Amino acid sequence: MKFLNPIPVGEPIEVKRGQCLLTAGGVGPVWRVTQGVFKLERQGQDGPILVQLAQAGDLIGVEALCAEPYAFTSVALVNAQAVPHPVSQDLDRYTTMTQGFMQQQRQTCDMHRLRTGPIAQRLAYLLTMLGKQADGRVLPLPRKELPTLKEMARVVDSTFETVCRELNTLLPERKQARPASTGLWAVGPAFAMAV
Repeated sequence: MKFLNPIPVGEPIEVKRGQCLLTAGGVGPVWRVTQGVFKLERQGQDGPILVQLAQAGDLIGVEALCAEPYAFTSVALVNAQAVPHPVSQDLDRYTTMTQGFMQQQRQTCDMHRLRTGPIAQRLAYLLTMLGKQADGRVLPLPRKELPTLKEMARVVDSTFETVCRELNTLLPERKQARPASTGLWAVGPAFAMAV
């Protein structure tokens, strides 16, 4: 494989929400997600079809181990990082292939949990996945860093209105105290005007 731009192995690549890390049909190294979540999609007749989510610790592009082009396009669902995974010897290839195989089983179960059951449970599981760190900790993601309602609805197989309603239940915003009105409207006892 020959790359147009050399990719330094071991250096993380920052990928903003909605940006693509790799494209189906392209060639390149195997990647390890170090932060955030990527959606793995393939092109369907009506547009992209969500296949799986790759979270911190997961490998993307394991097809490269078989000298095959990437099978899926990977797009950051939230701001994310990935690092090219070094594979230089047969033992590295075997270990990486094994990790990729084992994560496939978990990712299949993840998609099942995200697509079946009550919407509140599906959305709560998505929020957990979005906050998962490479070391296994789950940190709450600030609401402004979440994917769009439309994207979350695609992931949990629902409408964005339902996701909005359930998200307000799961993540109620803090109510800010309203400042006292200093406008033209009088606040106090009612008065009457004589005519």
